[in-house]
Order: sequence, then structure tokens, then C-alpha cells
Amino acid sequence: MLYSGHFSFDELREKDRERHGYFTCVVNAGSPELALLKFRDRIRLIKEEMKGSLFDDIRSIYVEDIVEISDIPEEAVVTRFQSSEGPYPKSESCVLPTSDTIIIKAYQWIPGIEASVDIGSLTDSDGYRTAVPFLTFNDEH
Repeated sequence: MLYSGHFSFDELREKDRERHGYFTCVVNAGSPELALLKFRDRIRLIKEEMKGSLFDDIRSIYVEDIVEISDIPEEAVVTRFQSSEGPYPKSESCVLPTSDTIIIKAYQWIPGIEASVDIGSLTDSDGYRTAVPFLTFNDEH
């Protein structure tokens, strides 16, 4: 069985700057309990052995949900939805940040950009890239 685990975390960076965030893991396991053990082992390994990693400043990690995928759906399935109050804050994100696998590939949609363009050149002076909507909808029905 394939399991997707979605986690949230509390982080404390230099000068006591509090942050929070989310990450997702996937694993093949025989049960949700075994998947949770594998998630825990991988998170601990990242935290303990990968010095200088994204997990260095994380203080607490919370299980948001675990999704069991017993078969590959033909139609897209929404597996996670979250809504927060207030304007969208600046944040940092990356895909497969600690993975050494070649069986999982990540893709990013960037409108009007050739694949050979350095994605790092698309950020503004603060290091953030302005998000471009993939879809937009008006209020008319």
C-alpha cells in the first residue's frame, strides 16, 4: 500500500524567529501504523544525520493526516485541502528536499518558461518568486 503523510512543524531560527510549515512524505507499507513508523524513522534520520538540512531548526512535528492509496486512481483525487485566514504570507518551499530516490520525479509548472531556464533567476530581490495563478475563476456562475 502507498501512504502519503502530511505533517506540520514549528521551527525556531536565528534570533528567536518563530516559523511554521508543512511537508509531505510517501512510503510503501503494509499498514498505516507501519507507514507512521517509517515516516518517523526517516524524519529522525534527516534531523540527526543530515546536518545543515531543512530540518535543523524544527522543534516539533505534528501528523496532520495519513492517506492510504490502495490503487492508482484514473481521475485526479484531492488528498489535502487547507484554508488559512489572512493574506498569503511569504514562505519557503521546495520539492523532494531530502530525497535520494530516482523512482519519484517532481515537476513544476511555470507559465511561459522554457525548461532550460534557471529557475533561480525567476526570483525577486528578496529571493521569492511571485506566484502566477494556474487557474483563475470569476464570480459569475
